[in-house]
Parts: sequence; C-alpha cells; structure tokens
Amino acid sequence: MLFNTIQFWVFFLAVWAAVRYLRTQQQLTVLLGASLIFYGLWVPVYLLLLLFTIGLNFVLLQAMLSSDQPRRWLATSIVATLGMLGYFKYGEFFVESVAPLVELASGRTLAIPDILLPLGISFYSFQIIAVSVDTYRGQLQPIRSFSRYALFVCFFPQLIAGPIVRGADLLPQLERGPISTPQRTRRGAWLIASGLAKKVLFADFLLAHFVATAFNRAPEATAPILLVAAYSFSFQIYFDFSGYTDIARGLALLLGFELPFNFKEPYLSRTPSEFWRRWHITLSTWLRDYLYIPLGGNRHGRGRTAINLMITMLLGGLWHGASWTFVVWGGLHGLLLVVQRPFTRRQADVTDSISALDVLRIVVLFHLVCLLWVFFRADSFDAASVFIARIAGGDFAAEWPMFQVLVVVLCAALHPLERVARLRSREWQAIVANSRWGPLAEGVAAGILAALCVAASSGGEFIYFQF
Repeated sequence: MLFNTIQFWVFFLAVWAAVRYLRTQQQLTVLLGASLIFYGLWVPVYLLLLLFTIGLNFVLLQAMLSSDQPRRWLATSIVATLGMLGYFKYGEFFVESVAPLVELASGRTLAIPDILLPLGISFYSFQIIAVSVDTYRGQLQPIRSFSRYALFVCFFPQLIAGPIVRGADLLPQLERGPISTPQRTRRGAWLIASGLAKKVLFADFLLAHFVATAFNRAPEATAPILLVAAYSFSFQIYFDFSGYTDIARGLALLLGFELPFNFKEPYLSRTPSEFWRRWHITLSTWLRDYLYIPLGGNRHGRGRTAINLMITMLLGGLWHGASWTFVVWGGLHGLLLVVQRPFTRRQADVTDSISALDVLRIVVLFHLVCLLWVFFRADSFDAASVFIARIAGGDFAAEWPMFQVLVVVLCAALHPLERVARLRSREWQAIVANSRWGPLAEGVAAGILAALCVAASSGGEFIYFQF
C-alpha cells in the first residue's frame, strides 16, 4: 500500500482509531500486527524473510548480552544481516558484473538470476545493525522484549523508506507507549498534508513526466530540454523523498511517536559536507557512526581521511542501488568532500543572515549536485555520459521548455520558504494554540489538503521504495 492511495488511508484510519482507544500493551500489539499486514500485502513470502531476519537477530542479540564473548555474536549478526542484504540487493548485480569476465576466461555463459528486491530491506537492515552495535557499545539499554524489538524494526510509517531510526530514538518511546497530544496531532496532520502535496503536486504532477521523457530520449533531445530535466529531477527526488519522510513523521505523530528529521533544505548548503548534514540525514549519520568513524575517521592524517571518505561515499552510493551509476555518483560526492576538506572548517547550517560569499557557494554547490544527480537517475553509465555530453556540446539557441523552466523556478523559490516555515513553526503553533478556534481550523485545513492530494494522486510509487 502506498501512502498516496485511498486504500492506505482506510487502513491507517482503522489502525489509528484502534490505537486511540486501547491500553498501551494492546496499542503496541495492534501496531505490530498492522505493520506486518502492511508489509505482507506487498509480497507475502517476503514477510517471512522479514520475520526470519527479526527473529534471527533478536536471538543473536540475546546471545550477545549473555555471552562473555559478545563481539563474536555481534559479528555474526552483522554478517548475517549484510549477507541477506547482499544476496537480495546485489546478487544479480554481482553476476552481471563478473559474467563478461567468466565468459572471456572460460567461454561459459552465466545465467543472470532474477531476484525481486524486498521492500525496505536496505532501511531495516541498517536499523538492525545499529541496534546491535549500540547495545554492544553500551550506548543502548538491552532490549529483552521480542515484540518491542520487532515493532522497532518494522514500524510501518517508516518501514519502507525511512527515516533510518536508531534504537535511542524509538525504543524508549515504545517502552513508555504512545503519547498523543493536540499539538502532536496538529503537527502530524500538517506534515502529512505537506508531504502529500510534495509528492502528488510537485514530484508526480509537475516534474515526473518531463523528467522521464527527457531521460528516455536523451540521445535525440536538445540541450535546453536535458538541462532543465537535470534540474527538474533534482527537485523531483527532493520532493518525492522528503515528502515520504514528512508523511512518515506525520503518521508517527498521529500514532503518538516522534521520528527524526531527515531533510533540512539541502539545496541551501554551502559545502559538500553541509549538504550531507542536510540531505537524508539519518543515512548520513549512520554512515558516519558505523562506517566512517570505525574506519578511522579523520584521526590518522589527511591521506587516510581522504581514503575513509571515499570508501564511505562509494559504499553509500552502492547502498542506494545495485548499479555502477550509483557507485560513480557516490564516488563523485566523495571526491567533492575530499577536495573541500582542506579549505573549509566545519560550519553551522545556514542561519537567517548569510553573506554574499555564502550565496555564491550555495549557487555553485547546487549546480554541482544537480549535475551529479544525472548519474543517479540514468539507467547506465553510458546513458549518463550521453546525457551530459548532449548538454555540454548542445545548441542552447534551441527552443526552451518554458513551462518546465517556470516549474523549476517555482521549486527553487519554495526551497528557502520551506526553511522559513520550519523555523517559524513554533511561533505559529503558539499563536494557533492560544486562539479559540485555531487548532480546530488548522486541523480541518490540513485534513482537507491531505484528502485533496490523495484524491488527485495517480498512486505513483515513491522513488526510494526499491532501495
């Protein structure tokens, strides 16, 4: 079930009504059951894989807690989880990559397996690893309840495409049970409404068709069309993915839980490192804490730091998909991080007042990020190369798609406005809360906007559903 379909909202409203009128333990049981139903309705057999993964890692976690050699059980859990992720996500990619070499060396033709990627496996695998590692490090209280552990892994608002939740974020909330307040309900309703508007209006209606057409016809498309398509995809993936996160956080708030931020207006970043502190924040911090820092981080000189950054970003790129285009995309972002590191110190996120130099940095980085998104979107490295070559050597005197140019300008204008709205949200909530009919009117308005978005939706999948 997709968030932007009527079927999902019938399902969610039934779950929400049940949770509102039950006791804590019953609420958690309903949420666990609903999460399993939500996942199982896609491909039922992969529900068994999810349950097996949860059960295996819970057993290994308990063994780690009671063993005098916990590192061995931790390693077993990590290897088992990454092994399943590797088989289902990268098995076909690996065979395709080595098949030409095998055929050249032995004359044999390898059969390419057709493996269906389980929804959300990249996300729930990283959550499982994080809980095991944090427990081993003593940063997380041991969890003994299988039902709480299972609900943490498969909580349906964020099960498919994040945010990647840490144990410290959600497990204490599951322990004390959901907390529903009028303020949380209003915030949740507006997050859902804004997320649906991002997905339905911007990502799907205004951007998706133009982007798909341009990328599919890149060899014969004009340079202006391809250039506008590159910027269009940059906003499409932002509105699509941040829209999903807004909806997920809104659903969780309505159910009585708080999920972490995942985006903070990333296209306002001044440096590559700031971009990764503002784009897919829960993945960036996961890679930092469980890959970059264990590799040595920046503790062993510039050369080793550069290597660690490149390894982290190459694997981060590969996490996004089993294709060399994702590896190239991650590697180029890693190169940007390596190049900028000697020249910039860590900066705070953009504040209300920015200098002219900050504006220049934001503009330059935005164009670089948009260019790199071409590798993310293209079906192959050759397709990405053709796309960029057509832009670089094209005739910009050709006709421009003016309507789409206006769409891109609108998206660019809304990006800083979204940040202003986020920073002023507490002030607005205080005004609404102190007015007599404000909370009711606000909730009704958010509900109407969400209903209109669902009614207008084509039911298009979210981009990150198959990651």
